[in-house]
Amino acid sequence: TVVGYTRKDIEIWSECVARCMSMADVTRDDIIQVAYGYGLFTGGLGAHIGAETLGAMVIPMSSGNTQKQIMFMQDMKSTVLCCTPSYALTIAEQVEKAGLVPGDDIPLKAGIFGAEPWTEEMRQGIEKTLGIKAYDIYGLSEIMGPGVSMACECNCGMHVQEDFFYMEVIDPDTLEPVPDGEKGELVITTLGKEGMPLIRYRTRDICYLMREKCECGRTTVRMS
Repeated sequence: TVVGYTRKDIEIWSECVARCMSMADVTRDDIIQVAYGYGLFTGGLGAHIGAETLGAMVIPMSSGNTQKQIMFMQDMKSTVLCCTPSYALTIAEQVEKAGLVPGDDIPLKAGIFGAEPWTEEMRQGIEKTLGIKAYDIYGLSEIMGPGVSMACECNCGMHVQEDFFYMEVIDPDTLEPVPDGEKGELVITTLGKEGMPLIRYRTRDICYLMREKCECGRTTVRMS
């Protein structure tokens, strides 16, 4: 899918990803290792500009070469890992195989994972092996890229950047809206996007919306 961004769109995108990272308690003092693919995939570039917006140090590793990934974690003292959950699991398995100790040999504290579905079992496995808190980030290229929403520390839905994206959930057969809490197809309208604005874009993703205040204190709508 080919998408276009204006300078303002890039500013919005970087702001959204920076907000998401802050939900994982990431600050300018962190060292963020981006192991999403770069090139024509929005994951690597999105995570990169979000981290730069926070003022953090960024290691633009891209994906693959797991041994080098682990070497950089040790040498550069990376504190945050950004990649797909399946690749995080691969890194975790290699860390365990090498006998490295999380916290001592691997100083990671958090992981921001997205771009594919993953199970709660995968999350627990990654957290246990790498000694981190794993966060789920959501996005899609047509809307912007990663950063449309992200889970907080409570892990009870992903907080939507409501000032930039309007969310609806519809019955995929009748196209009628469904009540909050009821599963249906996610429909997104972009607010303020210039290069490729979209109105009521059908994502084909199935979820439900939650509008009650989250335990973390945030009040934005959450998606499952």
